Amino acid sequence: MERPPIPSETHRVLAAIVVTDAVSFSARMSEDEEGTLRLIQRDLHLMGELCEQAGGQVLKSTGDGLLLSFTSAVQAVSCSQTIQTQLAELAKGRAPQDSLQHRIGIHLGDMLFSHSDVLGNGVNIAARLQTQSVPGGICISQTVYDVVKARLDLEAQFLGPLHLKNIREPVAAYQIPPVGIAPEEAVTGADPLDVAVQSLKQDPDRNRVKKLLFGTRQSVWENDPTVLARFELQELLQALLQRYPTLDALETAFHSIVARLNRQTSYLAVASRILMAVQPVYDQRRIQTSPPAEQTAMSVAVDATAITDGESIYQKIALQLTASPQAIRIRKLLHSIVNNRWENDPAILTQQEMDGLVASVYKIAPTVKELSYHLDRIVNRLSRQDHYARIAETIVGVFQQLYGLEEGTVLAKVEDKTSLNISPHPVQVETGLAADGLAADENEEHTLGDPHLSTQTRWETMPTEGMTRAITIPPGIAPPKIPAEPLVSPRDRSELFALRLEIMRYTNPLRAKILLLSTIRSPFTFTPQDWRLLKAKTLDNLLQETFEYCPSFADLEGKLTIIASCLDNHHANTQAAGAILQAMKPYYAI
Repeated sequence: MERPPIPSETHRVLAAIVVTDAVSFSARMSEDEEGTLRLIQRDLHLMGELCEQAGGQVLKSTGDGLLLSFTSAVQAVSCSQTIQTQLAELAKGRAPQDSLQHRIGIHLGDMLFSHSDVLGNGVNIAARLQTQSVPGGICISQTVYDVVKARLDLEAQFLGPLHLKNIREPVAAYQIPPVGIAPEEAVTGADPLDVAVQSLKQDPDRNRVKKLLFGTRQSVWENDPTVLARFELQELLQALLQRYPTLDALETAFHSIVARLNRQTSYLAVASRILMAVQPVYDQRRIQTSPPAEQTAMSVAVDATAITDGESIYQKIALQLTASPQAIRIRKLLHSIVNNRWENDPAILTQQEMDGLVASVYKIAPTVKELSYHLDRIVNRLSRQDHYARIAETIVGVFQQLYGLEEGTVLAKVEDKTSLNISPHPVQVETGLAADGLAADENEEHTLGDPHLSTQTRWETMPTEGMTRAITIPPGIAPPKIPAEPLVSPRDRSELFALRLEIMRYTNPLRAKILLLSTIRSPFTFTPQDWRLLKAKTLDNLLQETFEYCPSFADLEGKLTIIASCLDNHHANTQAAGAILQAMKPYYAI
């Protein structure tokens, strides 16, 4: 049944609202961008077709999900069940990396159509219910359940009143389990890690949750939201759970960092909520990994032989790095990751063997993303950034041999050099030290500070949270500077004349408008209604709306890349999207 187009004026409609979302989409994109894009395009296309066949309407794409509308709650739930069933069929017999899982939330309520956007409390509730669904499942409100329970064969489990983010009143909800899963298993048998992640994402202080997880994981305190946005909360939490085998060990790590912050009371409360959320994960691990006593000696013997294999891998990588013409600069970057300070003295740099240095770096950065983060953090504080950026790329390329190891491979144990060297008391920079300034060493790397200062310790206060670090400065060695603010301030968005000119210079303005409108609304369908809407929008209007819709550059890059691949003429759209991203990047805090 063909549905009438949505009128352009603002009005309200009572509808069954369906919101879908791909599970761990950002993490999957960071691992395999092209493959993940193909999968999300396939799944969204399937969802759209099934929605139309069921009499619904695709209102908007969110990049990795859809906003759907139905005039009937029965149609909405039935269509959602069909979607999850067909997606499960597609995934059957495939490797995990060859399919995506999706969550679905459904609510019956008001939607407010305002020109190109869809708003309203009903939409917000459906979106929040989606986050409560288990992967492959459907979470519906009590209102929807009461309407459909007599019409559909549902094996739903009551979740009770849910306190949803930014929703004033609790919303009673039901869980429809994934295909082949019993209702009680969908609730009580859910992955404790997924439950913990969802709980922490809804924490009222979730920004501090992520800062504390990041600081504990990376041994570097980070306040820049654009940097924090590159790391998913789930991957940070999972890495910490792997590093700290017991809940007590994780608690000790949290308290060690919190003790060095100004806002200790607030962060101790955050740490307690994290520990409470992950306790079921540790409980499950203890049950699953308690081996019979007779197996313990055998396990130790196996680990001992694996260490030798690990050492040979480190030595292989060390030989390749040492053979590089830039070996000394490679060593400086690796040394800086391990010791959290820049070093130019060859005698100090060569104190640790290269294979040991490689092993220490791998322990700090066990993924490509984390290695890239640490290298970028260091390179961005050097004067010869272009030169060192190329060296950093070499390091990442060689380290790929480690990151390509099969999961479960045991590597050599290395000395833990990842602890933060931080003052237990927040203090200001000591008086009497020379002001920071540029100074070149004999190798032409520019470091910050006076290279002729005698040995001393300088205290630097970290921004926002008051964290301080002690940096020991040997004679003749200049300390690195830890900037309190982003290195580049974003350009003023109140005047977009220059931005508009740059976009028009490097791409077709009409194509740019179509891409931007598709990003903030849904893929352009070239219908008369879409053309009227596009005509009513100036390029400036679309740019301002895009800035509001995409709060970070990473968000813009992800959404625009997906939209460009969804529209016809993929090659031209990808080129245009690249030009738009290049032009808009200076307007974000990077």
